[in-house]
Amino acid sequence: MQLGTPKKILIIRIDRIGDMFSATPAIRALRETYPDARIDLMASDGNAIVVRNNPHIDNLYVFPLKKFWLWPLWFIKLRLTGYDWAIELNGISGTALRLAKATGAKLMASPAHYRRRSEYNVTVKTSDTEHMVEQQLRLTAELGAPSSDTSMVFPVEQSLIDRAHKKYARKDGLRRIGVFIGNAKKTDTRWPEDKFIALTDALLKDDQNEIYIIAGPGDEPLLEGFTFSNRRILYPGGSLEELGAFLNTCDLFVTSSTGPMHLAAACDIPMVAILAQYTYDCWRPLDDTHHIVNSGHKGVDVTSVTMEEALQIVQTSLDK
Repeated sequence: MQLGTPKKILIIRIDRIGDMFSATPAIRALRETYPDARIDLMASDGNAIVVRNNPHIDNLYVFPLKKFWLWPLWFIKLRLTGYDWAIELNGISGTALRLAKATGAKLMASPAHYRRRSEYNVTVKTSDTEHMVEQQLRLTAELGAPSSDTSMVFPVEQSLIDRAHKKYARKDGLRRIGVFIGNAKKTDTRWPEDKFIALTDALLKDDQNEIYIIAGPGDEPLLEGFTFSNRRILYPGGSLEELGAFLNTCDLFVTSSTGPMHLAAACDIPMVAILAQYTYDCWRPLDDTHHIVNSGHKGVDVTSVTMEEALQIVQTSLDK
């Protein structure tokens, strides 16, 4: 179909933090190709924090997913805005499809699941082995906005980074390793806490290592087996941007498949990510500065990865 040049674009991504991080290269590609267009983004309560300071959007909207009585007002607002394009980046969500339809846009695009493909004007076929960033960039290419830049976007103010370096001052001769042990609810994608304990115990045998243990809201039970000292320290918590600033003080970050994995990738923090085959194929950090421990499990289960496997990769990463 004839695309034309859009004046108003709505991008829809109403799922999780990692999903929104994966969308930022596609958002940038659209902005670079259509610099004069108004580009608005519909987010969820859970992922809007990723794009609050994104330089490539004009307006950020947070859709009230759990307040369904407010949905008709949003549908009316979207229709009255007069969007030319509605780009839905999930491809499976029925709610996101309803939002796209509510705009009345002449062009509706999505990397749609085959059951929803007929609902959109522009689609790309999806694959269980393609990285989500690359999939979404294939969609923008279909929309006349090609890009090979897969780096994710999450600006962290220099003042916050400077404050983190002051608050968490480095000790002479010590290498700093940040270790994220959450998310407590995801028992399959999360490496078990007893293995994180064993890994940090092994790393602390080297007097050159200092470790910060990082946990998220609801992860308190995962901390019970850790003992803390002047070299195994509990990160006190803070906003996503404050965590990004703190990670800038680290030599290495260790995590399984989590929101902070995408944060570290966006902030260019060298990382060891413990993943299964599906998360490796579709969600791994793409820059070659990162190292991956792959369980080989076809799904998302990383529990089979041994402490010794992870330790070897972490030590190799620290040596580099």
